Amino acid sequence: MDDLQREKKKGFSLLYLAKGALMRLKVGKKYHTPGFGLAAQLFATMTKHIIEEIGPEKGEALIKKAVESFGRERGKRIAQTAKDLGKPLSLRNWLLYTDISPDNFSAKPSLPDGDLEAEVSSCNFYNAAEKWGLGEYAKLYCKYADYAILDGYNPDVKLVLEQRQKTGKDHCLFRYILKEENK
Repeated sequence: MDDLQREKKKGFSLLYLAKGALMRLKVGKKYHTPGFGLAAQLFATMTKHIIEEIGPEKGEALIKKAVESFGRERGKRIAQTAKDLGKPLSLRNWLLYTDISPDNFSAKPSLPDGDLEAEVSSCNFYNAAEKWGLGEYAKLYCKYADYAILDGYNPDVKLVLEQRQKTGKDHCLFRYILKEENK
């Protein structure tokens, strides 16, 4: 009798569930969607339906408005954390007190002309949406979110973002500029 037949016929027992818990340890995280991937899949699914329902132009405008509102709020909260700790709204403090785990990205930093560049070759958000065939819709988050987060945190930080979807490269390139002469 397979597990489904057993559950239908006998129901559950503590021993049966305990065995399942041990099996879960063996499986590990193999079938988990990492990081904020589930949020990406939800976002991309909702975006797809919104665009199909009201059209690409109005749909993108609505998504942009929502993503920017969400991003600015995230930035304000990160800023408040830094302020509560008596810290200035520097880029370093943004990186320290950000609300998202760096485990969600694979970033390679560099420092051209005193700016911070981060080459992001792997992103759980985009990758998770792409697994569902919804990468095209996830791009709308990527297109607006980071600018809005920084605007909410500290509008003096300038971001230049080259998205992999636009450049055709295998990575996104984030350049954070605070040095006055580079703006």
